Amino acid sequence: MSALTSLLGLGAILALQNGTPTVGDTVWVTHAVTLPAGHTLRPSDWEPPEPVELLGPPRVALRDGAAEVAYPVVVWRPGPLVLELPGPLLLGPEGSVDSLPGRRVWLQIASVLPRVAPDSQLAPQPRADFVQRGSATVIPLLLLWGAAVLLLTPLHWWWRRRGKPPVSPAAARGGRPVSAPLERWADAGESRAVVGSSASRLRHAISARVPDAHGGLDTDALLAVLSSTRPDWPLVELRDLLRALDEARFGHTTFPGAMGLSRWAAELEPRLPEGAAA
Repeated sequence: MSALTSLLGLGAILALQNGTPTVGDTVWVTHAVTLPAGHTLRPSDWEPPEPVELLGPPRVALRDGAAEVAYPVVVWRPGPLVLELPGPLLLGPEGSVDSLPGRRVWLQIASVLPRVAPDSQLAPQPRADFVQRGSATVIPLLLLWGAAVLLLTPLHWWWRRRGKPPVSPAAARGGRPVSAPLERWADAGESRAVVGSSASRLRHAISARVPDAHGGLDTDALLAVLSSTRPDWPLVELRDLLRALDEARFGHTTFPGAMGLSRWAAELEPRLPEGAAA
């Protein structure tokens, strides 16, 4: 064993690329051994303590009868550090195995943080001035009101000069619908348009005399309202006319007597008195 120990060459060295390593750098810690003839070298497993972390398996390089075992490590704390490397195994040609002693390696790890001056060398900052409080004023609000008055006064004057909106012809005649060219529609084959205009005109006349019988009611509901409010009207004739108009408007076939229904509605309208039933 003493003879093998005397064969140790350079010992443990530190392989770095550029200067002193810093925290987080990959450092190859090596152990060089001179091998006797016919012997081989096997690296030992190593679990370094914190703050050292092993990055991978060791690497063995043979050159000129010597072997070099290199362990890749990283150190996570700055300052001086001592590493205890395990001794490799020396394998003889007859199958003998001998373990070489471990070596101690000293490292100096630099910090990646910049140097700062000690607290005793830091000069105290001067006292900060008091923060001035802003004063509240109504001047911006008054300016906003003045701008609103200047902008809205001409607009209001222009709106008043427009005058009243024009009155439609239907409203000028008391809300009565405008007369439609029924004969021209009938000649063009638009019988449904003729019947629709006549029904709308008749319902408008009924709702003008009886507000409860408005245009939103269907025929049966409209007749029910008229039977209770205007029993003096020709309700039977009015029922037949309204149902005939509905049949002509919503039926599946074209109604040939559209103009006849229109004349019937025009003749019946004056016979609907406007006064309330006695």
